[in-house]
Amino acid sequence: VRLDKAVYVDKTEYLPMVRKAGRFVFCARPRRFGKSLTVSALDAFWSGRADLFQGLAAEEVVTSQNFITRPVIRLDMSTPADSDTNTLLEEKIMGRLGVNAERHKVSLRGADSADAFQFLIEDIHKASGKHVVILIDEYDAPVISIIQREEPEDDRRLLKQTRIVMRRLYGQIKAADEHIESVFITGVTKFSRMGLFSLLNNLIDISLEPKFGAFMGYTQDELEQNFKDFITETANELRMSDKGILRKIRDHYDGFSFDGKIRLYNPFSILSFFHFREFDNFWMESGSNTLIRNFLKEKELSADQFQNMAVNRFFVRDPGEIDSTPPEGFLYQAGYLTLRSKGKSKYVLDYPNREVRLAISTLFLESLTQNSVWNSISDLGRDLKRPLATGDVPGMVNVFTRLLAAVTYDDHAAAGRGHRDGAKGNDIGESAGTDPPDVRDTEPTDGPPDNPRATRGESFYRSVLHAAIWMAGAIVAAEKHENVGRTDIEAVYGRFQYVMELKMSEDVLGADDAVRAGMLQIREKGYGRSYRNPFLVSLAVGRKERNVVACLFKRGESAVEIRLPGKP
Repeated sequence: VRLDKAVYVDKTEYLPMVRKAGRFVFCARPRRFGKSLTVSALDAFWSGRADLFQGLAAEEVVTSQNFITRPVIRLDMSTPADSDTNTLLEEKIMGRLGVNAERHKVSLRGADSADAFQFLIEDIHKASGKHVVILIDEYDAPVISIIQREEPEDDRRLLKQTRIVMRRLYGQIKAADEHIESVFITGVTKFSRMGLFSLLNNLIDISLEPKFGAFMGYTQDELEQNFKDFITETANELRMSDKGILRKIRDHYDGFSFDGKIRLYNPFSILSFFHFREFDNFWMESGSNTLIRNFLKEKELSADQFQNMAVNRFFVRDPGEIDSTPPEGFLYQAGYLTLRSKGKSKYVLDYPNREVRLAISTLFLESLTQNSVWNSISDLGRDLKRPLATGDVPGMVNVFTRLLAAVTYDDHAAAGRGHRDGAKGNDIGESAGTDPPDVRDTEPTDGPPDNPRATRGESFYRSVLHAAIWMAGAIVAAEKHENVGRTDIEAVYGRFQYVMELKMSEDVLGADDAVRAGMLQIREKGYGRSYRNPFLVSLAVGRKERNVVACLFKRGESAVEIRLPGKP
């Protein structure tokens, strides 16, 4: 990067700090967050490449007379990933070990990858007379690549075998302790079954340490200082001011946090934005999404249920295995949820920014629909943007009906039985040892307390519409707490605000009563009073029709009623 005169955001001040943190250090970060570049910088640092550190924060350390260079073993475990057999995995790991043996001019020996790794550490120490530094990048990649596949029977067997291979490999680090100066390991997740954290009981996890909060990713200051020319050029092309484009960049891409305070940008998203010069969802393109989509479908999860979720601090430090953790732990380890705030006993998780919210909404809707209405579910967001941007409530309802018509029969049926209302498999606290988040009121909001059938399915349909409005780019909140109640959905798009109440109706004949009850609730509870002149929208979803069957909306004193199916 530096030799090509490209932009390098200087994070080298953290390199000496990593060594001071401990001999064996681990740091987890989401995908495309700069882990590999960090490992590359550590390689150059320990190898004494002073020429690469000119003008950087670590230059003084690398050029110091007291600095001792070390032989480095560097393993990128993303290379052995996607191995279909145990034999192929062994061969690929042996190949990576061979590259390191050649680098240090020693012969590679050993019956398998684990033996070869231990011999390599010992032989390099003996040949150089110096203790070895080990850098392992994407240590969990071989396991994650298997979990992302779609052939569960074969994959379960392969997953078990892969874990055994990786456990034996990483176990050699402890066995070769006397030959090692320092170890740094990165990955997306924190797998205890890989043997890393049970065998290396002195492994220091700096993932949540405040002093390493900005270790990877771009802060706001780093963005503005390092990409100043790119910001101006892109602003000019998009006909915006520098301040205006910075606000929009912050809204779309800022928000990752690993200490509950410092907010960060994902480097891949920022670099992609400056390359293409458009506000797109680059997060979706940076990795396989099959795993997340299938997970949302299997666990019957919604996109909105993880907003501002309170969890115990021990959960964040140890979310568990990615194939057995509760849903919030899965999404946290996958990088879809980030640490929003941190207290003494509770942490709060949330989606980091608009880009990730768009990604999770897209995956949620893709898991529900057959894509028979749109060539891609992303087209839904574009279809919904126009009515939201122009105050066209009938046009908005038209998109809603098309969307619900595309939801699969099984998902509608599950909502009718109430299965999709409670996040199956989301036993927070029991499965993860965490405190449950704040418990919302359980009394139905759309019918008398003695009629639980009235609320069955409402949360599912609310989640679907919520995700659709998110995809359109609106600022949206579900079940927002007002002073006297909770709105179902509040959305802001440009100069228009929408306050929506959703009711279930037994059939078309009951639609009038349902939408009037919804509007009465909006009026009596004073929903939307914080806005100057919002659209007040009451929607009725027919239980038999499994779609919007009526809508009543007001803005100011005017009121319009829509009956569906049929014309307004």
